[in-house]
Amino acid sequence: MTAAILAAILSIHPLAHPFSIRPTQQGGGFTVDLPVVGHVHGATTTFSTSLDITNNTAQSTDVEFFFTPADGSAPRSGVIANLSGFDNVHFDDFLQGLVSAGIITSNLAENSFGTLLLTFTNPSFHNGTEATAVARVFSPGSQGGTFGLAYRARPIETNGAHSLNALIRTGNGLTSNLGIENLGVDDNGKALTDNLTVRLSFFDPDTGTAVGPQPTFTLTPGQLIQLNDVFRQFGITQSTVLVFVDEVSGAGQLRGYAVAKDVVTNDGAFVFMQESHASTF
Repeated sequence: MTAAILAAILSIHPLAHPFSIRPTQQGGGFTVDLPVVGHVHGATTTFSTSLDITNNTAQSTDVEFFFTPADGSAPRSGVIANLSGFDNVHFDDFLQGLVSAGIITSNLAENSFGTLLLTFTNPSFHNGTEATAVARVFSPGSQGGTFGLAYRARPIETNGAHSLNALIRTGNGLTSNLGIENLGVDDNGKALTDNLTVRLSFFDPDTGTAVGPQPTFTLTPGQLIQLNDVFRQFGITQSTVLVFVDEVSGAGQLRGYAVAKDVVTNDGAFVFMQESHASTF
């Protein structure tokens, strides 16, 4: 562990008030969303998540967190750090940092993933650029080192997405996974307690016709579902499809991602799904 990690762990403590989601347009600080963090044992490897949180300004800010496990267990929240001006904290393994602080148990950290919200509480922060969080999901390489993908957290905003789409492929040593997240806020930035339901639709880009089933999934506020090996799971015989994720009930904003994963090395390429305010077909 580096000194920065130790400092961050020592500063983690429970919140004395309910966690607050702050969209950028409303001022008074802002909240960013990391759709997937975790430490997970897959069929052939283990995936972990490192985390960097950076203050891009000369002003200090507290950083509060809200972690929602994908398995439906109780969310955890707390203060993760106080960042001075132009400061950074780093975790080699974020969930192990929560274990060290007594926020979660070692059993949960050993095989769990979920969504993470971070609120930068400085009231003058309102653009969504004053601070940054970057997660790296990685696994051990067969010849040493690691394979990994990294992504930057995105600020929560008003008037968000309720439909998603992405082009995904299979074959030639690749498989595709999808992640779908209920942000748990409505278009006014208000936190919700109601579930939402989404419907998946698949289209063959060669013919423009619908293929496969139209499965539905219900997500609680803050919940992420990850659908692995989408083509095999839903019996799709095409090698390339355009997938749409449409909200069919509920009011929460949606976010999602697609991962093209190498079946030999487990190396993945991550991209956020295209977002729309309403269904596009």
